Amino acid sequence: MHVLIVEDDPMVEFIHRNYLEKSNKFSAIYSANSLQAAQEILDSKSVDLLLLDIHLKDGNGLDLLSHIRKLTQSLEVIVITAASEAKTVEKGLHFGVVDYLIKPFTNERFQESLSLFFQRKQTLAQTSLMQAAIDQLVKGDSKSSKMQPAKTESLDKGLVMDTLSRIKETINRLPQPFTIQELAEKSGFSHVSVRKYIVYLEEQHELTSQVIYTKIGRPYKIYTALIQPGEHRS
Repeated sequence: MHVLIVEDDPMVEFIHRNYLEKSNKFSAIYSANSLQAAQEILDSKSVDLLLLDIHLKDGNGLDLLSHIRKLTQSLEVIVITAASEAKTVEKGLHFGVVDYLIKPFTNERFQESLSLFFQRKQTLAQTSLMQAAIDQLVKGDSKSSKMQPAKTESLDKGLVMDTLSRIKETINRLPQPFTIQELAEKSGFSHVSVRKYIVYLEEQHELTSQVIYTKIGRPYKIYTALIQPGEHRS
């Protein structure tokens, strides 16, 4: 996978690059500090994902996005900007961006955007799609999930409802039982973040764990989902 960062602030570009490297999902990371430089890279390189700022020194990032869509270039876009005006957000969504991030944001939120991107790529790579898969692409429908979406009660400090939902959705796609490492690789979240949510789900009795002992190396844990469709916690 190849990604292009379009950002004219060197410090912000460094942060984006650092977050991308932490994900360990991209074989090439390109950078452009202007619309012109971005277009030159798009013309000469294969790019799967575009991280796009709005306010650039030589124009508006949405103009580049509009041009890309007119050319029907097959790449996904995540807008990363300080521009929070409703009209700007509306225009970005109109062009079919994967996500719209308002600066500043956390690495965890950034990784959520990457997970959305990879989920979309994986889904659209199929020859044909069932209605449930289309619903998930269009409106984030997760009715078919084995583990039910979290209730609206407060989560433990440091946990995010959206991230919890995505962790559950990923668990449902994994063969059971699974390890934290497998869940981290599949979800795109860091090992540390995944571990926090696994602890929470165990406390909520939605997962069970078992320690596996080996003759060589340290013991490790495997996890199995307990909540199935239609089931509710008592």
